[in-house]
Amino acid sequence: MKDARLVKILVEERALVRLLKTIGTGRGYPTRELLTKLGAYGYGHKLLLKAHKKGLVERKNVKNRVVNSLTSDGKKIVMIAKEIGV
Repeated sequence: MKDARLVKILVEERALVRLLKTIGTGRGYPTRELLTKLGAYGYGHKLLLKAHKKGLVERKNVKNRVVNSLTSDGKKIVMIAKEIGV
């Protein structure tokens, strides 16, 4: 059931998948660096908050910065996207 939800996100939310791939499976990104890399500040931030609400991204405060990293569900979506070539 949970995997079906992830596949649904993968199909319907292409921009969200791009955001997750940008964050990657490694270290977390501070919000400003992430939005600069994406090149979309307003829309990118809304996508980031949407991903956090869906449980795909974890946000932590570290030294006056918000660091964004993928949760296990976010990592699964990135892996599935790489397998099917999205």
